[in-house]
Amino acid sequence: MQRFEVGKLYSCSEYFLMLYPDKETAALAVINGGRAVASDEVEPPVGAVAYWTRELGKPVIYAEKNIPLLVLNTEGEYVEVLAGDHKGWIINADWLEFKEISRP
Repeated sequence: MQRFEVGKLYSCSEYFLMLYPDKETAALAVINGGRAVASDEVEPPVGAVAYWTRELGKPVIYAEKNIPLLVLNTEGEYVEVLAGDHKGWIINADWLEFKEISRP
């Protein structure tokens, strides 16, 4: 599992990442399906977002591939990030590959 540091920037080039509104909703996604973490499809995961929003009863959005993620908080496998102008929680799965972005 990737280790994140609060205040650092990271990106994920292979996946659209699901952004959950809070840690509890992210945990429910894991319990209810586990694979609601990300999508490696070419197109944005609009169908998956709609499904998990309906299933979890809270708005789920996604972060584009390669978008800088500013880490705000970490709690185990759950990571609160700022992705563009959206704040949410991602699930740090073992198979996701994140790269730290160096600041100039």
